[in-house]
Amino acid sequence: MGVMAIMSHRGDTKLIWNPNNTDEVENARRSFTELRAKGYIAYSVSPDGSKGEILREFDPNAEKIILAPPLRGG
Repeated sequence: MGVMAIMSHRGDTKLIWNPNNTDEVENARRSFTELRAKGYIAYSVSPDGSKGEILREFDPNAEKIILAPPLRGG
């Protein structure tokens, strides 16, 4: 199972998909792509919990992806 944690001002939202389920993978890919287009930064998380790498494309085999909103100055 893959988990995408989407951070926002309301807290984290979790999106879960089974890499063997085409509909779930496409839904997760669509959400990932839409958020990246809005400026979110995506990180993979290694199985040991440490930060992995920045993702530019959705990886359906990733165990955990964190999407952080763009920083805003003020």
